[in-house]
Amino acid sequence: MKKIFALLLVALMVLSLTACMNPNARAPKIQEVTDPATTDEIKVANYPDTLEGLCDYFADMGYAYAMPEATGDEMTDPVVMKADMIGADKGYKFTYNYDGETVVLELYSYTDTQNAFYKQAKSEGKITVTEALEEGTVDVVLSDNGKYLMIYNDAAENAEREAAIVKAFKGFYA
Repeated sequence: MKKIFALLLVALMVLSLTACMNPNARAPKIQEVTDPATTDEIKVANYPDTLEGLCDYFADMGYAYAMPEATGDEMTDPVVMKADMIGADKGYKFTYNYDGETVVLELYSYTDTQNAFYKQAKSEGKITVTEALEEGTVDVVLSDNGKYLMIYNDAAENAEREAAIVKAFKGFYA
């Protein structure tokens, strides 16, 4: 009887500790992104030629999630990047799940096309973020109009989806 009572007491303590846990300590729920039913009505001309317009366009196309009011949770909000580290004006990073795999999408805007980062992106399709890191060089894509830069990483290596995203990106106000 004492053993049963002791086990019951231990179970109650575990349950009470679980209930009192800090909700921020739990694993965050990462955003899910799915393809829209149809993209027929999604036209570039319906979006402003701005970084935010590009983000909204990508959200409607199913390539990112909608930019909510900032909550400070990087698993549900796009992260505002330190864009000046790569010579950009501003940038957003979206981390989400698509088809069970994690995708990281970074979008940046540029006005200074003479800085070293932009020139490297244009000539090599890469940016060297830092020489100190072993993997300090990342592949990038410039939009056809030269105003935007994209870094895309899909854990599933879905070539068809990546090609569609690159095509949509390059064609944004081309």
